[in-house]
Amino acid sequence: MLKVLFADDEPIMLEGLRFLVDWEALNYEVCGEALDGEDALELIGSTRPDLVITDVRMPVIDGLELIRRTSESDFQPKFIIFSGYADFEYAKRALKYGVSNYLTKPLDENELTEALQMVTEQILKERKASSRRDALSALMQEDMVSRLLMRENTEEEREKGLKTLGISPASRLCCVLVHGAAPDSLHMREQVAAMSGKEPLRSITVYPFTAGSGKHGYLLVSPQEGPALDRALLTRWMEEMRPLYSTPVFFSASLQHQGPETLNTAYHEALAAELCRPDSPGGGVAGFFEKQDKTQMAMLPAELRRSLLQSVTEGKVDHLTDQLVEVFKIFSAEVASSSWIDAFLANVKAELLREITARGGDYAQWVQKWFPSRHTASCLPLLERQIGEELCEAAEWFAAAADGRAEDQIVAAAIEYVRGHYQEKLKLQDIAKHLHVNSAYLGQRFKKYYGSSFNDYLHEFRIEEAKKLLRRTDMGISDIASRVGYSDADVFAAKFKALNGVTPSVYKKS
Repeated sequence: MLKVLFADDEPIMLEGLRFLVDWEALNYEVCGEALDGEDALELIGSTRPDLVITDVRMPVIDGLELIRRTSESDFQPKFIIFSGYADFEYAKRALKYGVSNYLTKPLDENELTEALQMVTEQILKERKASSRRDALSALMQEDMVSRLLMRENTEEEREKGLKTLGISPASRLCCVLVHGAAPDSLHMREQVAAMSGKEPLRSITVYPFTAGSGKHGYLLVSPQEGPALDRALLTRWMEEMRPLYSTPVFFSASLQHQGPETLNTAYHEALAAELCRPDSPGGGVAGFFEKQDKTQMAMLPAELRRSLLQSVTEGKVDHLTDQLVEVFKIFSAEVASSSWIDAFLANVKAELLREITARGGDYAQWVQKWFPSRHTASCLPLLERQIGEELCEAAEWFAAAADGRAEDQIVAAAIEYVRGHYQEKLKLQDIAKHLHVNSAYLGQRFKKYYGSSFNDYLHEFRIEEAKKLLRRTDMGISDIASRVGYSDADVFAAKFKALNGVTPSVYKKS
């Protein structure tokens, strides 16, 4: 039901307004009455009505001044004004402030009813549009957080995202993954907002994000002067969150980190804690990443990780097999925890996923193969066999993809430019100009290196990005089309079907 407030310096007029129409039948409840504009302004702030019906001539603050002051506040109800003076100048001034209707005394029941029906339609229409905007904004924010955590954005997108979320070098961060069905988005956001008023959670900002099928998460951000995101606080937060879920869920949390550079680390720590969750139903409802001693971390130096990735991306299966034997010898030394081992392997896979996507591979297909892992570090022999199979398969894919394609720095630069600007109106000529080469020459080299034309590659890359949005968000097809660089949703749908065999809407439901 909508709320209406009356303002008039004549008590008899206020009484007449109460009984002139059937307010309840028109879906209104009277939330306040004021005898002057000053009282009306105070009541508007405290009762926040949807509609104010006010006389133009009132003491202290007249009706038009009331409307002007309200228009400058953070809350703007609709206004219907009336006056005993059929003064066109009043009507013109009132319309300047967006007044919905101007009536003259004495008020007529039919005229008022008609005005109320019109303003009600406006209010409901604006509410619906606002709700859609809020929902779209929420989905875009979730996608922004996901891309920051998984390093799936350009430097420009990253800087914009960090600024929007208010994440600074001094911010303390923690990533929490939830394995299970997500609650209603609107209800969840309302409850999270309500939790922010409780100590010690008052100064913590919580950003939801999606993390694939059957999994979602929350990025918790505490300012420098805020509470530490330690295990005690996270446990309290999880207890507050659990009632939002209709079915049992498992929470997994990272350690506390500081600054935007640690976002990806926090995500992979939460993933590792989730991968190590107890298999038995009564085995626990929350997991926390266990910090390792620096001497343990040093046992798998950056050079070994780098060379492992290089063996896969260069298709060196024999070399890869030997490296994995050495890696698992270190794992078997019983000095690294299961969660750290799983985090290490998850990070290796994440790096490979980015490279596979960059070379035109099917991101979704590889994610489905690799996550969630069939085995964890609690059973090293099975894990070693699984990782060996997965990375050897990836190495063979990279070898096949590179077959007959010499390294081409110009084409590599062109592909990098596409990845950073695919959302824009992009042409081969634009990239050629940026790289200071002839567009026909660039097109020939691109086709020779990539095996298809520039436009084919651009469409394929945009469609892959669209598939991520279809999986992770509830954005409309036209919004996704625009987001990945298509101004025409029909063209987007046609390209999507040509590359995937189904329309975007069918893919989203599958």
